[in-house]
Amino acid sequence: MIRSIKQAIEPIYKKVRYLSASCFKYLPVKNNKIVFIQGDGDGYKCNLKYISEEISRQRLPYDLVWMIEYWNIEIPSFIRRVKYNRIKAVYELSTAHVVITNSKSLLPFKKKLSQTLIYIPHGQPGMKCAEGDALLPKEYVENSKRHSAMTDVFVSMGTYHTQVLKDTFWIPEHAEIWECGFPRNDQYYTDTTEKQKTIRKQLQIPEDIHIAFYAPTFRDNNSTSAYDLDMNRLLDTLEEKTGQKWIFFVTLHPNFKWFKHPPYHFSDRIRNMSDYTDIHELMLIAEIAITDYSSTGLDFANTRRPVFLYASDIDEYSKMRGLKDMYYKLPFTLCRTNDEINNAVRKFNANEYANRLEIFQKEYGSVDDGHAAERFVEQLKKIIS
Repeated sequence: MIRSIKQAIEPIYKKVRYLSASCFKYLPVKNNKIVFIQGDGDGYKCNLKYISEEISRQRLPYDLVWMIEYWNIEIPSFIRRVKYNRIKAVYELSTAHVVITNSKSLLPFKKKLSQTLIYIPHGQPGMKCAEGDALLPKEYVENSKRHSAMTDVFVSMGTYHTQVLKDTFWIPEHAEIWECGFPRNDQYYTDTTEKQKTIRKQLQIPEDIHIAFYAPTFRDNNSTSAYDLDMNRLLDTLEEKTGQKWIFFVTLHPNFKWFKHPPYHFSDRIRNMSDYTDIHELMLIAEIAITDYSSTGLDFANTRRPVFLYASDIDEYSKMRGLKDMYYKLPFTLCRTNDEINNAVRKFNANEYANRLEIFQKEYGSVDDGHAAERFVEQLKKIIS
């Protein structure tokens, strides 16, 4: 009964919400208000999390608002929670001085000239093609172009990223590019011993258990045939090589909620960590990472720990989505079969990997050094003065 009433009211509510945007555009902007939009309100994580923490650390007198999809999403007490796609959210957006987002979804408010929209891509470039050089649905591309047109600041993590933004993200003439790095990667450059202990304790992972992190991305054609990594076999190889006990953490891309899930069989040895809010905390305690075309590999490289690429469908994927030329220059060993990745792990040489990584980072031009959040907030202060 209640569900039926809600379903009947929702279309009317959407119309009222749409009309409210037209009314709220006349409201004054609150100078110290910042609204964060993480994805579609799916949690407290990614770069936006670490920006808000830096603002809190500096004790800046800002009114912080975080858009959430569900009320059970946990947000720190120094941030106000507002449910996304509600009239209250339209009000907060309409009266914010700054809106920070990592989503290309169209925003439910009419942006004023006195407001600043900051876009931080949720992924690093260098892996799969995206935006203007990817084979994407026409509707998405048109929405993305409209989003870029109203964006005032694009955030880059380095010289290569800046060029990709200029080439493929439809940046308008009025927009700036802040080449300050990705705040989520700051933790890889600081002493996080205690944080790692806390995460392990929370997850009940003993100190003598070693962790391999696996993050495959989705396939636009909904195929699951490429998800054939034999993780049990690879764990045996790792244990044989190191003489230690290992487990796998597997995190699936958020877009899997629209695609078929890989046919993995999870267990105490192979754990599905997809519901863990902040995957960068999981990477913090992992000792190796495996991905296919996800930029998590580039994030993990900041730890200087080994990264392997397992891409059994690379020929098909490159035709379907497209791969950047930089993908073939990555310092990570590219494997197409289970035999290849097991051999790569057995033969892994830390010194050779460190040399490849150093050469790559110079060409890639990343500015990540543990101070990205500080640089971002310093730029933010110039806007909110």
